[in-house]
Amino acid sequence: MECADAYPVAPRRTIILQVCYSESVNKPFYASGFLYHSPSQQILLQQFGTESNTKLALFSGVSHNGESPLIVFQRCVEKALGTIIPASSIRPVYDYIHDKQGEQYVFYVDVVDASPKEYKSKNKTEWFLIEKIDKYAMTEQTRHDIMIGGRVIRATH
Repeated sequence: MECADAYPVAPRRTIILQVCYSESVNKPFYASGFLYHSPSQQILLQQFGTESNTKLALFSGVSHNGESPLIVFQRCVEKALGTIIPASSIRPVYDYIHDKQGEQYVFYVDVVDASPKEYKSKNKTEWFLIEKIDKYAMTEQTRHDIMIGGRVIRATH
């Protein structure tokens, strides 16, 4: 436990303030994002639900044992797609505090292959044109994260 220094209150009395950092430092956070293929301007997302009621979702995971947000995102994408994602290809989008889930970090993977790659995935995945993503069902937060991601991509490419 890390503690702040003692502060004198009166000539013969001292109050020791203790601030415990372990709970906030080790609090789990979420990292999520998508793969972006710049030549075709497509993003790879997961699809959940039935054929008649499919929702698109970002790749996402929760932190374990002091992992960094980038490592959490890298791990969840590698696990979902069964492939190695070089850390050097991961780009930050933004971070925010979610009302119920706490800290959230959003990333994208910059895919530079000549054509969008097909991945063997436990979940159904598909490439979508980033400019037409509004037509598909997803949560409002997912839609917002993709919209901000698109702005970051346009600003950096």
